[in-house]
Amino acid sequence: MRSMTGYGDAVSETPEFVLGIDIKAVNNRFLKISSKISDEVSFLQVDLDEAVRKRLARGSIFFTLRFQPTTFSDLYQVNEDVVKKYVDTVKKLREELGSTEDVRLQDILTLPGAIKADDSVIPERAEVLPIALETMENALAKMIEMREHEGGNLREELRVRYENVGSLMGEVKKAAPQALEEHFRKLEERTRALLGEQKAGLDEGGVLREAALLAERSDISEEIARMDSHLEQFSETMESTEPVGRKLEFICQEMFRESNTMGSKAPGSEVGRSVVEIKAEVDRLKEQVLNVE
Repeated sequence: MRSMTGYGDAVSETPEFVLGIDIKAVNNRFLKISSKISDEVSFLQVDLDEAVRKRLARGSIFFTLRFQPTTFSDLYQVNEDVVKKYVDTVKKLREELGSTEDVRLQDILTLPGAIKADDSVIPERAEVLPIALETMENALAKMIEMREHEGGNLREELRVRYENVGSLMGEVKKAAPQALEEHFRKLEERTRALLGEQKAGLDEGGVLREAALLAERSDISEEIARMDSHLEQFSETMESTEPVGRKLEFICQEMFRESNTMGSKAPGSEVGRSVVEIKAEVDRLKEQVLNVE
């Protein structure tokens, strides 16, 4: 089991260039990849995105690729027209917004187009792609290691919540039959009392049959059976070596649905109290599962 949050980085050096990748991930129901890549090697975008998709199932992923030639640094030039336009725009915005915040030139120089490079700085795809993919794999490996470590902690938290639900369901199973019988007995007594107060004759047998039907509708044995099945599926899914986050989310939704139904049908106060606690534990499970890949 893996968490969806993590961070990794890696650097590769060759006689011609230095290439570094930082990658981080946060929660997302789906896989979303965004990046910032040095202009000289922007052609690596598709291949690096695909490398991420092969290793990760979901999460918001952001990676930065830094590329620095080691032999052609003198061929980089400041694009003065672009930089001046950036500076003019910043000054105009500061006046309009009444801002006093300083903007450093070094920050301006990192903006797109501020630095231009001679064509000889741009490397050949065949030369840089294998190095970039290897660097990405190393960064991903570190991030996945962090995800798996956090996933182990998540798994223990989920196990505790799961066992709490199982224990509470055990209490419901013990109390439900007696609670249902007591519910029927009280319903029957109230029905007979009402029949005794009626002046006009009523079909006592028919009324009691309706009372019995109402009592049967308070039977939660089917919900108990389905909850047991969901708990078993939850436990099995936690042992899987595949990404399980979305499946666990679905199981939690079904568990919450069953606990809601039990809550509306609960025939006694003791059962009702246990069901309230079950709903609270399932809700906590849902919150934790949102962090699982």
